[in-house]
Amino acid sequence: MVKCPYCGYEGNFRLIKQWRFRFYIVKELECPKCHGVFNHYYGVNTQSNKVSEFVIRVKPKSR
Repeated sequence: MVKCPYCGYEGNFRLIKQWRFRFYIVKELECPKCHGVFNHYYGVNTQSNKVSEFVIRVKPKSR
């Protein structure tokens, strides 16, 4: 489950856009609670079969 890096909200996020970066599927998401924008990276490395998942903040929450 994806978690907002700004407020900790877990649930449904608004999908802004989606693309591929190497073996990752990247989703740019917006939190409905605090309106913070962040990228969620998810992928499986085909050489090692390891799942990699992380979040990067893009735009701070609006005040």
